[in-house]
Amino acid sequence: MKKKLLASVLSVSMLAALMTGCGSTEDTSSTPETKVEESKAEETKVEETKVEEVKVEETKAVEETTAAEEAPAGPVVAEPEALPETPFAHLTFDGEDEGYTLVTQVEKAADSANDGATYDIAAAEGTFQYATGPVGNCIFLDGKAGLDLGLEPTNTDAYTVSFWVNADRLATFGPTLQMGYDMGKAADVGNDVTWLNVTQSEWGANSAKIFPIVWSRNEASDGADGTDCWPWMYGWDDSIHGKREWCHVTIVCSGEEQASPLGSTTVGAQYYINGAKVYDSQDNYMNGTYFEYTWDATLAPNIMEPGDKEFESLFGVNYWDTIFKGYVDDLYVYDTALTAGQVASLYALGDATVEPVLADGTVVEQEVEVEPVAADHSDVVTTGTVVGATDCSTGWWSAFSDVVAVPAGETVTVNFKNYSSQLNNWNNFVVILQNVAAGHSATDDANYKEYAVVRADNFGWGAGYDNIATPTCDWNWETFKSDIDRADVALAITNNGETADIVATVTTAAGTVYTQSYTGIAVDGDLYYCLSTEGGFLDIQ
Repeated sequence: MKKKLLASVLSVSMLAALMTGCGSTEDTSSTPETKVEESKAEETKVEETKVEEVKVEETKAVEETTAAEEAPAGPVVAEPEALPETPFAHLTFDGEDEGYTLVTQVEKAADSANDGATYDIAAAEGTFQYATGPVGNCIFLDGKAGLDLGLEPTNTDAYTVSFWVNADRLATFGPTLQMGYDMGKAADVGNDVTWLNVTQSEWGANSAKIFPIVWSRNEASDGADGTDCWPWMYGWDDSIHGKREWCHVTIVCSGEEQASPLGSTTVGAQYYINGAKVYDSQDNYMNGTYFEYTWDATLAPNIMEPGDKEFESLFGVNYWDTIFKGYVDDLYVYDTALTAGQVASLYALGDATVEPVLADGTVVEQEVEVEPVAADHSDVVTTGTVVGATDCSTGWWSAFSDVVAVPAGETVTVNFKNYSSQLNNWNNFVVILQNVAAGHSATDDANYKEYAVVRADNFGWGAGYDNIATPTCDWNWETFKSDIDRADVALAITNNGETADIVATVTTAAGTVYTQSYTGIAVDGDLYYCLSTEGGFLDIQ
């Protein structure tokens, strides 16, 4: 859902600033080659040549040292500082009873309060498995269950969460640490959905997988600060850390208010990997240190201030995604924002080189990973206007249909065949409602505004998103990725004057008919629509 914002951050103009902020250590300076003529002169000339060679080597050394000093520095670990005397919470996972329990995903009950979830979470059978970890023992999760950590919220604006992780299996959006309140609920009246999830994403350049990324949410139903806030932050290197290696993750919420242009409020935060600060949202908010500022690269507010709500703290399991398999060790919570030096001290407590071996002496066998294969569309013969690449390589926010006006009081229809790689639910059609007749960003038109951007897989955003109810649809999510591929879509966009509706009637290749509708989207001016896609293409008739 956040990929458009990420794509805008990674535009060409921002990329240079991003690379500077991330501190590429590649030395691109050049040292002129020095050619020494072979001397056929007397011995004294040979000695002079040798002296010149020494001088040349000294010159090269000076130039290389200077270049190295001038090269941007990568993230560094600060000098250690004394930690607060007592943490708010500390789980050692060394083997003693610390209050955590095994839990797993179960079929959601018909009367479940988790109306925004795929599963319910319940106690799981089994015993804890411990192994050697960076700090004493660690706990091993076998991919069938996770942990209810049993933590309490700090009830502070500023806090710190830190842990060691070593994953054997990661999944996109799958959980490691997830904590907050109303986590499995839809953001309806009375449900103040707020959480953070340390997870894997595919939001990197060219859909590169990234881990760990901190994705957080605040959708307070009463319109409090943070409404419709889905921020994220990571190390800006499009890499996976902590896959079959130990990685130390620290999230510091410094708590400064960061007002977004969309009316939401996020909070200042700092993010550390292996003791080194890799991102500071507050610094970027104030100074644009890492890239041109975007409000969404930060942390949601109120995660540790649930009031009278029930606070949840889970590791390796959540209400939607593939259960984590791997190891976790030494989890700390502080009710203050630690300094860079204090984070360095936490990191120094562990040994990242330790190989995890179970208590019975066995080493866990690594899972064989099977990379998904994109659907083959080599046989497709298109008959209309094609949007996107027919090999399904279309990147996010890179291919668009013509922009079409939707006059007030009228309905405009369009028919197209939707093709998908079938790799992800979001590799499908996107409908964009905007206020201008051309362009797809404020760069194209300073007056550009999105009333809504809605996708086939029920995600959406835009200036009017507060007024978009959860879409109604009858998708079969078990077969959605295959159903939507090669499906015929009849799309109707209606301009009601102050609101707009989007209704898609989708007929699968097998003849099954589904309907998806977004209604009541706020409109305060001219209305236009266009279509886009990612990881697929559209054949518009």
